[in-house]
Amino acid sequence: MIDIRKSSLLLLFFLSFAMNTSCSPDDVSDSTTTDSEDAADCIASGDIVVSNSGSDALVVLNSDGSFKSIAYYVSSATENLYGITWSSLTNEILIVVDGVDRIVALSPTDCSTRTAVIDTNLTGTLRGITQLTSGDILVSETSNIERFGSNGNRVTSGWPLAAQTGATGLSALSNGGFVHCSSTLDVVRTYNSAGTQVATRSSGIAGTTDAIDCFVMSNGNIATTWSGTSDTVAIYDSSLTPSVTYSNTAYLAAPGGIAQRASGGNLLVVDRVFNYVVEITTSGALVGTFGSGVLSTPEFILVVP
Repeated sequence: MIDIRKSSLLLLFFLSFAMNTSCSPDDVSDSTTTDSEDAADCIASGDIVVSNSGSDALVVLNSDGSFKSIAYYVSSATENLYGITWSSLTNEILIVVDGVDRIVALSPTDCSTRTAVIDTNLTGTLRGITQLTSGDILVSETSNIERFGSNGNRVTSGWPLAAQTGATGLSALSNGGFVHCSSTLDVVRTYNSAGTQVATRSSGIAGTTDAIDCFVMSNGNIATTWSGTSDTVAIYDSSLTPSVTYSNTAYLAAPGGIAQRASGGNLLVVDRVFNYVVEITTSGALVGTFGSGVLSTPEFILVVP
């Protein structure tokens, strides 16, 4: 049976490639491509980047939500794209590839790629990724967190960390620690830089269980997407005390990754069933949706600094 949605994304991919050759796709080999012409047009500050497990594509949207390009694509049927984060050390987008498990670094200037992390111990179900203030990279791996230095070398003293079963999202804290959430243990937790748990919070919201993603906002608050029958976005302070919630299953039926527009702006949440992005204010009011027709089972989302 032909996957119509994936075929549509492939059509967009070829159109994007024809119109903007600076955004060269890479297959499983991660061969690096470079084309300095029109490099500034590849991925710009404010652009919205979404990983899609349904189309195996990293889709780039303009800040207004319109389609811009497909920056990266894996052709292998055994691979999917999941977590994405910004590396302030190298000014690259780090992408989690689950299948032939690895982390790919993508340059926003010309969309060339390199393999940032590949290790025989990095196996299992890969999901979220973040880079700590120290430069170390954390990756959610089944029920563990793997840690790698900025040079890609695996940290083995005290790691991997058996933090939560069903590991999902990760986000760095400004104090050197991180936030981590789980779709099996069903909690969001904060940790210090050594991986010691500091605070924990279950949803406490009727009809929700899985904590799909957790994100540190520009003001230090923590936003979490809770999935269930009353899918909810909740905002907590740094101690995980709740303050704001948003829930409307007519618009948000299967929340996934979450990000924030620049300068304390609105929250952006992908919906894995409706295949679009929901935008809400930090006070919990719906702004609207965008990305419908170009996203296919969106997983994680990033606003480029």
